[in-house]
Amino acid sequence: MAKLIVGRSLADTDVLWRYMPLDKFIDLVSTRTLFFAPLAWYAKSDPFEGYLPKVAMDAIASISRKFRDEQLQLMRSLFSNVPEPHSIEIEKLRESVEGHVPQTRSLFKNISSCLMVNCWYRSDHESEGMWGRYSKDGVAVRTSIGALKKAFVSDAQQPVVHLGAVKYLDFASQNLVPSDCVTDDGQLMGMIKRMAYAHEREVRMYVTGERSARDLTIHTPASTKISVDVDALVEGVIVSPLGDRALEDAVKTVCRWADVDERLVTKSKLLDDCEALLDVYN
Repeated sequence: MAKLIVGRSLADTDVLWRYMPLDKFIDLVSTRTLFFAPLAWYAKSDPFEGYLPKVAMDAIASISRKFRDEQLQLMRSLFSNVPEPHSIEIEKLRESVEGHVPQTRSLFKNISSCLMVNCWYRSDHESEGMWGRYSKDGVAVRTSIGALKKAFVSDAQQPVVHLGAVKYLDFASQNLVPSDCVTDDGQLMGMIKRMAYAHEREVRMYVTGERSARDLTIHTPASTKISVDVDALVEGVIVSPLGDRALEDAVKTVCRWADVDERLVTKSKLLDDCEALLDVYN
């Protein structure tokens, strides 16, 4: 298991839902792991994944620009009286320094793309919209922040998993300042999204891949799985309201096979008949 760090934006009683097709539920309970996908895989559904509003991006880039300008100024003062035969070496060094900003640009994009996330919907109630988008013929696993903490209890210190609420911003707003682009938990990349996605009410776990402080190479985005105590994690398994009795039976069979308490399985009542409400006229 891994070490879980929970942000102050969350309370133990917060209810979380993960809507998923049946095959992903089978993977969860059979491998007893949570699947973390790199942000690069979400580029089609949200091209801005991992990015920040321009004001924040500019503030981050200004650090690289300042470093470049300071180094160039230092070179000018150091090499102003260097003999001509050394001009080729000096020019190569100058090109290297001037390439710092575009190199940092590529590195930022790569680090962001490689960030791995596991996403949940926070609400006391299930969501018709989330059923329709993610789990028409699947299930929703219901848990809580408190249950997640128990599911990650371990002496292991690596990898470190951060858990916090996503912050939604109007990226086009002219009134944003850099401090607006930080979540209540002090998080940046992967935890800021546009207002168009606010309906997802997302809570995310994220983990970074191994990369040393001096590693400037471009990594290939990849997924990972992290072991959890599924029995502590799962507080309910709700079958899609669009599913039939066969789906409900299949989910219970999967639970028995994976040693998950099948009493946790219930069918969503979202689309149940409302005619009983008219009984007040009897």
